[in-house]
Order: sequence, then structure tokens, then C-alpha cells
Amino acid sequence: MKIEDKISKKINLDEDWEDFIKEEGLVDYNKIPVERADIKGWVWVAFWFLRIYILVMIILVIIGFSRI
Repeated sequence: MKIEDKISKKINLDEDWEDFIKEEGLVDYNKIPVERADIKGWVWVAFWFLRIYILVMIILVIIGFSRI
């Protein structure tokens, strides 16, 4: 593929993206606030397990370094 083809393809993609944004009414799409998803079920349990695991590992590292 020639360099000119790559450049013209990129320009067309940029124009297509701008057209898509205008058609969907997403001109200020970066200003739309994003809501945080609710964490439920096993994912909630897994996150708490990870927090406890990290806390235990930090404590073990502190104990390990204090014995040096």
C-alpha cells in the first residue's frame, strides 16, 4: 500500500468520524457524565476478598522487613 493511500484513508476516517458524531448528536460527548455501575453478587465478594488479601500481604511485608 502506498503512503498516499494510507494518508487519504486516514482523512476519510476522520471525516467519517465527524459525520458520525454530528448524526448521533454527540458534539459534546466528552461532557456527558458517566455513572458508576452498581457492584453486585460475586463481583462484590471478589472485590472485598482482594482488599483483604492486599491488606494481609502489606502486613506480612511489614513484618518481614521489621525482622531484617
